[in-house]
This record gives sequence, C-alpha cells and structure tokens, in this order.
Amino acid sequence: MKKLLAVLPLAFVLNSPAHATMTYECYAYVDGEPTGGFVKVSADSKSEAEIKAMKKYKEIKVKADYVNCH
Repeated sequence: MKKLLAVLPLAFVLNSPAHATMTYECYAYVDGEPTGGFVKVSADSKSEAEIKAMKKYKEIKVKADYVNCH
C-alpha cells in the first residue's frame, strides 16, 4: 500500500498539462481591414491559435491575408 501512495503523486504530475489550453477568438484581415465575423479555436498559445485560425479560414474559403487572435 505504501508503494501505491508513493507512485500516485508522480502519476498525477506526469499526466497534468504543462500549460492550459485556451479558447481564442480570431479575426481575419484583408488589406489591413477586418473582414467581419470570427472563428474560435483552442490552442496553447496565440501563435498556435493564429495558425489554426488560418487553416479554418482556408477550409471555409474565406480570404485572409492574416489573422489576429484574442
């Protein structure tokens, strides 16, 4: 039983995420102007969110020069 209790905290630490995933709202821009509307993505960082948002905009065939996520 003592061995099980000693291993349990280590298992919890190994399975916990290093940082939390967040939900970002991302807006598309063309020629420096917002196109209207937004997409939501889950990501670990703003840069990852912007990559995912560009992919989503391409999938739904919305032109975007770049995106900005909050």
